[in-house]
Amino acid sequence: MVQNNRFGHLVQNVTMNKADYLIIKKGDNPPVSGDKESCTPCGKGARNIFGFAHLVGFKTAMASTITNMKVTNPIKGLVSKRRKRYTKDGFNLDLTYIRNNLIAMGFPADRLEGVYRNHIDDVVKFLEAKHKDHYKIYNLCSERSYDVSKFQQRVANYPFDDHNPPNIEAIKPFCDDVDKWLSEDSYNVAAVHCKAGKGRTGVMVCCYMIHARQFLTANEALNFYGQMRTTDRKGVTIPSQRRYVNYYATLVQEGLNYSAVDVIIREIRLEPVPTLFNGTQGSLQFVISQGTDKVFVSVPYEVKKGCSSICIPLEQYRYVKGDIKIEFFSKQKMRKEKMFHFWFNTFFVRDEVDSKCGSRVSCEGENGNTNHHQNHQLEMLPERSLSCEGPTTNSHQHHNTRASSLLDLETESKLVALRIDKWDLDDAHKDKANKLYPADFRVVVVMSKIGQGNRDSSLWKRDVPKVVKSTPSESSEASTESSTDEDGWESGESTYL
Repeated sequence: MVQNNRFGHLVQNVTMNKADYLIIKKGDNPPVSGDKESCTPCGKGARNIFGFAHLVGFKTAMASTITNMKVTNPIKGLVSKRRKRYTKDGFNLDLTYIRNNLIAMGFPADRLEGVYRNHIDDVVKFLEAKHKDHYKIYNLCSERSYDVSKFQQRVANYPFDDHNPPNIEAIKPFCDDVDKWLSEDSYNVAAVHCKAGKGRTGVMVCCYMIHARQFLTANEALNFYGQMRTTDRKGVTIPSQRRYVNYYATLVQEGLNYSAVDVIIREIRLEPVPTLFNGTQGSLQFVISQGTDKVFVSVPYEVKKGCSSICIPLEQYRYVKGDIKIEFFSKQKMRKEKMFHFWFNTFFVRDEVDSKCGSRVSCEGENGNTNHHQNHQLEMLPERSLSCEGPTTNSHQHHNTRASSLLDLETESKLVALRIDKWDLDDAHKDKANKLYPADFRVVVVMSKIGQGNRDSSLWKRDVPKVVKSTPSESSEASTESSTDEDGWESGESTYL
């Protein structure tokens, strides 16, 4: 049922059918004349979406109306998707007890965003009612924050970006913080949140449960979290995030002290060629980032028809350490699109190898032969290199000197490989029907582990690239990812809920 309120607008009753409630579109408030209780009807811009009334404006009044926890608000249920909600004692919050003293919840928002997310005032009321003087908030969002005074200043920040894993070195301090807080009083609870309170929250909650020896393996912790937080048991679904839970489990299980390991990325292999290149000719490009700093952008490599696998040696070896992100892009018919990406940490790359694909970009044909100059070769397109290193004087002589030095250095380094299959590649794992990538598709990154004694040589000082700043064209516009794991922020433009 819907009815007119004193402002002349349609509003929801306490009990409604699904087709009766309102969805509010972001926009300007309607013109107001006279006192606060007079308002012009906002019929302009009103339209019908999925059978629901869609109105423009009237943010403050609607937000304050739906903030009432006891009012049935189907919008919140739609936004929370398959995340379990707390609906007892008059509360209706995107919030779940993973343990009796460990809470996972959505972002405590205000104003219009509080209409479809947890309203911060409702979260305060809940925590004050259930855990007065015994709660602490852990905010994982790097995007934004809120008024921490509402939570008695008991808010700790461990930020990292949405859809990404945390810095490996940030996990233990978080776990130590939570452990210290919970051990101070048996009544204390820790409430962890990111944006939707699922992916990033799940990573850190699972790491803590492993840290506290509640689970021995990453899979056990991840499965338990998925069961407790969601109705479909899909808690942490992004492969790189799950990988970092495994990383932390390895540190705990083996009693290891983390220290960033120096490596040189030597070559990258794609086996077999992505299905999207079948029957068509296109180009491939990749970007390497160390943490948030982009350190290398490759030239586009042309993928010829008939390739069964691709091997790309890096002519300029990349010296990196710690948390590394590699992104792949395809370009076909003048359109550049994000293919997939993955994060890894150099400390955990252990598999030794004793071979490499050579000194040239190569393509293995269907007959098993490796070609460099024939029709099946991969060629560099005659486009300007996007590498951050500019031309240097006497570059040919420097290249020969460097190559000689690298050959000498290889006797003191260890060749290792990181192998990641399709189902562990971010974005590629969503291709359930194998339309873009074969089921057995994988990426292999071949690296040299460098001893500490070689780290400060003049060779590496020359070879470490200048940092390339992230650009919108690489980080967002080029990406075709339509993520469904967490929700977008409210902005000036229409966003999905």
